[in-house]
Amino acid sequence: MTKPLSGLPFTKMTGSGNDFVFFDGREVPLDVVTEPEAIRRICNRYNGIGSDGLVVLEPASGGADVVIHFYNQDGTAADLCGNATLCSTALSAQLGMASADGMRLTTGAGLITSRLSGPAGQGILPEIDFQPVTDIRPESAIEPEAGEQRIGFVIAGIPHLVILCDDAEAVDVAGRGPLLRWHTAAGPTGANVNWVSRLADGRWRYRTFERGVEGETLACGTGAVATATLLASWGQVTSDTVPIVTSSGRVLEVQLRPLGSDTGSAGVKPTLRGEGRVVFRGVTGDL
Repeated sequence: MTKPLSGLPFTKMTGSGNDFVFFDGREVPLDVVTEPEAIRRICNRYNGIGSDGLVVLEPASGGADVVIHFYNQDGTAADLCGNATLCSTALSAQLGMASADGMRLTTGAGLITSRLSGPAGQGILPEIDFQPVTDIRPESAIEPEAGEQRIGFVIAGIPHLVILCDDAEAVDVAGRGPLLRWHTAAGPTGANVNWVSRLADGRWRYRTFERGVEGETLACGTGAVATATLLASWGQVTSDTVPIVTSSGRVLEVQLRPLGSDTGSAGVKPTLRGEGRVVFRGVTGDL
């Protein structure tokens, strides 16, 4: 008989439909909620709270403000989740763990700087600066299928395949996703898989099959960064800011700045801006 996960305060958040259960590590010990079985019970959409992933925020040391511990719905840990980091930025400011004007977040993919920002009258949103993306492969060994134009690979915190296609809405994500997620070109741990196509208004529509969830999610922050990075590499975008329309209808904005010659390497320094919204707060019952 498993022990009930009862009496634990939590916050449910969404980043463009990519949803997470958050715990404040100052109130809930990390080891209580991060056992794989506990994560699966909490994230279960029928018998638990329900989410794509679970996050524990803890105070950091050594010059950072907050440590982000991120876990996928299936109980596996991941180095980075873009939307969870957007949500972490908003929640860390709300909880008084860091300044809304600027914070330093420790993740498995390195140190992330972030802030809450936005033009006057247009809403304040979290914005995060990724570590430089240098592992960019515009062409992979995967043969495109009908309706797919080209397939590239990039590591944007975690591995991603990106497929430029005729119509992202028409893609059989559930059918093709698992095959590509574990393709040898996706690396030993597999990769998220993103399909992207241009909309009539010039923006880009993408859909993601996400590892750890093992299905399509409504949004993927690292996927948006990976998608924008490869679109730029393919010469598909002319602006340094790329608007990506998620399956929830909300927009993630990716700004790409080229690495300067002083870094000694090719690549981009991405910034991701998007939703990080509290949906509700509560206390667990007997999960």
